Amino acid sequence: MNLPARARRDMLLAGIEIGPEVDWMPGPHRPTAWHVHVPFAFWLVKALRPRSIVELGRPNGVAYGAFCQAVERLGLATRCFAVERMGEPARPREGLARLGPARQADGRGHPFSTLLRMRPEEARTHFDRGDVDLLHINAPDDEQVAAAFRGWRDTLSDRGIVLIHNTNLRERHNAVWRLWRELRAAHPHFEFLHGHGLGVLGLGAALPEPCRALFAAAGEADEAFAIRRFFATRGEAVRDHFALQALEARLAEMEETVLTERDTAVAARDEARNQAQAAAAERDRLLAELGAVRAERDATLADAQRARQLRDAVIRSTSWRITKPMRIAVGLARREPSYVAQLKRALGRASPVPGSLPAPTMPLLEALLPNSLPGTTEVHGYLAAHLPAPLTTFPETAAPRRLTLVTDSINAGHLFGGVGTAVVLAALLARRLEVPLRVVTRIEAPEPRNFGTVLSAHGVRYDGNVEFLHAGNGRAIPMGAEDLLLTTSWWSTWTALRAVRPDRILYLLQEDERMFYPAGDEQLRCREVMDETRIRFVVNTTALRDYLIADGVRGVAADSVAFEPAFPETIYHRETQPGPRQRRFFFYARPKNDRNLFLRGLEAIAAAMERGVLPTAGWSYHFVGKDVPRISLPGGIQPEIAQNLPWATYAALIRSIDVGLSLMFTPHPSYPPLDLAASGAVVVTNQFGPKQSLERYSRNILCAEPSVDALVAALGEAVQLAQDEPRRETNFRDSRIGRDWEAAFAPVLDHIAR
Repeated sequence: MNLPARARRDMLLAGIEIGPEVDWMPGPHRPTAWHVHVPFAFWLVKALRPRSIVELGRPNGVAYGAFCQAVERLGLATRCFAVERMGEPARPREGLARLGPARQADGRGHPFSTLLRMRPEEARTHFDRGDVDLLHINAPDDEQVAAAFRGWRDTLSDRGIVLIHNTNLRERHNAVWRLWRELRAAHPHFEFLHGHGLGVLGLGAALPEPCRALFAAAGEADEAFAIRRFFATRGEAVRDHFALQALEARLAEMEETVLTERDTAVAARDEARNQAQAAAAERDRLLAELGAVRAERDATLADAQRARQLRDAVIRSTSWRITKPMRIAVGLARREPSYVAQLKRALGRASPVPGSLPAPTMPLLEALLPNSLPGTTEVHGYLAAHLPAPLTTFPETAAPRRLTLVTDSINAGHLFGGVGTAVVLAALLARRLEVPLRVVTRIEAPEPRNFGTVLSAHGVRYDGNVEFLHAGNGRAIPMGAEDLLLTTSWWSTWTALRAVRPDRILYLLQEDERMFYPAGDEQLRCREVMDETRIRFVVNTTALRDYLIADGVRGVAADSVAFEPAFPETIYHRETQPGPRQRRFFFYARPKNDRNLFLRGLEAIAAAMERGVLPTAGWSYHFVGKDVPRISLPGGIQPEIAQNLPWATYAALIRSIDVGLSLMFTPHPSYPPLDLAASGAVVVTNQFGPKQSLERYSRNILCAEPSVDALVAALGEAVQLAQDEPRRETNFRDSRIGRDWEAAFAPVLDHIAR
């Protein structure tokens, strides 16, 4: 036939009734050789319109997903079954109890699809003769293909078709091609040569016309070539589509990695700069102290020089010489030891008594010298040196009403937990009150960039300008008559009370700070601040507020509002790792913060490892905190130590944790357990007073008595829960941890703005 090549190809393909189904695109899957056969799978389902489809083998999801997609798009009343345990050793028979809905992850989450978690010979008993219209055998070698074909041959209907993959794959351990050669000699067939080969066997006597046309084309070289070339071209388009997606995903991953590394490098640079600034500030402070010491030394030397000059002038004076007999007479009359000793020596009656004081050479000098001797400290100076420095201010009469956040530092190492919460509250409150916002730091010079970093990470919008001031070394801060101060601790509140009226102070109270100190001056002043009834308190969690009121804290009882902290999903979310991986254990370690029970935590971890509760194989251990010593755990395991982490690095680490231990010997839940639970981990913490359970936040937080045995038992429960992925995921999804700071602070803003 003298026809153009395209017209001739179209004529050859017309008999098998190809339609738009060959251009459908399957759902996303990992790349496999089966991708290039997906267009044919679509066509075959359309042409055969099967009543039932069965796939035997370890499903990669591509073939079976294509069958299910075609059934759904064509609206067929087809039932689909996937038998997944091809080639596994026999297990105790469980029958229909092992039937279940197919997993969405394999592309088979359709209502007409069923996953049979059993071996092919077990699944065979659930099908009658003639039940199956389309059988796909996707086995790894020829022996398993042959066994499956023999076992399932009689289940095929009068429209039965069998698909066998790898018919064109010639490998040492795969001889499917030999089996195919035997089968095609006895049955109508068609073979595709691309994608490792796909054999199509027609075993039914009542096949639809398009299927019969396909098998007839196998004997015609031109028609077979045209059909093979057509489906190979369509299959390559599918393969190239997913290859492009994979490349784009890889590019996005590499871009994310580069951005993460850049952020890490920037954070490290900022940390180094902060440390350098802190070192410079410390140097300046020491130089100032040195200058003050030198000035004091010079003043003392000058006083001593003036005293010597005065003494010499007195001794040389006429009045001193004239009054000498009178001084001796008065001294002897008073029987002063020094004058008596001088008289005895003059009479030769006694020698100086060892250790006796020498006779004063000029009693008048003592009356003329100042009372304050070198080494003596004036009482108010002594108190000032041992109490927090008051906030030094000067009046600014024309200033508008402002909100001032008073804290120790907003540098990179101090942004976690409480300081981050204060930054968010300050921004939202200034926005609600429509007043300018200032940030005053007492210890370290502020790093303005960190303020914006916290707001951005927590999804809080603030469009106004922020003024940053450093009140260290006695720097004075301008203060208007109506300015509000948001303080973050008892000591910042104590310093503010010496600068403004109490009713202008909002105290963000995030713990029972009285418990930070032993009974003494600091605890006393902390109690006095918390009992101040003219201050307005913003308390972190309702549980802490209720505890403080019940414990008689007068200030909280008089005027306070509570909030529940938020943990935005942009930071705190679960990152599941594909495939097997090493699990991670997290210990919140702060040896110098007594309330974090560092020693008890070590006892519990060591006991849990020695009793086999905490695994030593397949797990890595991470001690995260500050001032963490190098410690070897049972079995010689060296935990990885992470200290003073930048914000992004800390967040990335907790998203990878499986089990955490975070202790806080106070009534507040503390942030690390909530950080971990909000990121999908299972975490153990201790009970304290009313803090008996934290299930109101998440069932993945386990509260135990702070005894070693109770903590070990809780760690064992946590390990089991972390490995029970369905229950762990359900607990995570059902958590009631707040995610939105604006919603969390809404009652606080309403209370303050009323």
